[in-house]
Amino acid sequence: MKYLYIGLLAFLAGCSHSSDEWKPVGNMDLGEITPIGLTIQDGHFWISDGDHNQVVKVSLQGEILTTINDFERPMHLGNDGTAVYIPEYGSDNIVKLENGERTILTIPDSLDAPAGIDFYQQEIAIADFYNHRILFFDGKNWNSIGKEGKAAGEFYYPTDIHIGSDKIFVADAYNNRIQVFDKKGSSLQVIGTEDKINAATGIFATPDEIFITDFENDRVLSYDHEGVRKQIFTEGINKPTDILVEGDLLYIANYKGKNLLSFRK
Repeated sequence: MKYLYIGLLAFLAGCSHSSDEWKPVGNMDLGEITPIGLTIQDGHFWISDGDHNQVVKVSLQGEILTTINDFERPMHLGNDGTAVYIPEYGSDNIVKLENGERTILTIPDSLDAPAGIDFYQQEIAIADFYNHRILFFDGKNWNSIGKEGKAAGEFYYPTDIHIGSDKIFVADAYNNRIQVFDKKGSSLQVIGTEDKINAATGIFATPDEIFITDFENDRVLSYDHEGVRKQIFTEGINKPTDILVEGDLLYIANYKGKNLLSFRK
């Protein structure tokens, strides 16, 4: 497997040239891997490759360390600090991968094509794609949030999710927007509707910014927590599926580009 790390790409990113702008610093070639989900566990990337039904462990320098096969359309990954969790779109299960062993996450409900999972302390959130809802475990109880629809608090195929300290952020994929909820399931914000997003597939939030992948438009957008757009990433973006921030670096997974782009402020 070839891998390549190129620093200082010629890259147009954002809607302004402020000092707060993310700037490109690298491009990691993933060979034949078509990335959908991305997480970092123990200083390594874990990447779901839905086209090849595999999950791949990759060093931060781009070396392929482990390839695990025979998943059923693995989607947006999560980790709880110990294990990696793989939503299987094809089997309706969440697979827990720990020390090379696979088990199925037990939940008191049925999923229909789970597409994303995230963890925060004792909390768990799952994007339940065909059921048009979020399942949220608050540390004691599982709760169902949302239903099919276009109104605030409703979903049309939610694809990814991020839990913050006091909010839940959802990639409401085919409503083409971000939705924000409190942890009791109340709708707080709808973000991005004015930006003509076409398939909001991957989401990540920091204390300062919310990032969303705009899959069909080959863009990634960032917003502040008031919903004001901060930056648009365009050049070099090729069907983006996921994003995350680790330390001072922002990573964007390109499904069609088969690479990971990295940025720093």
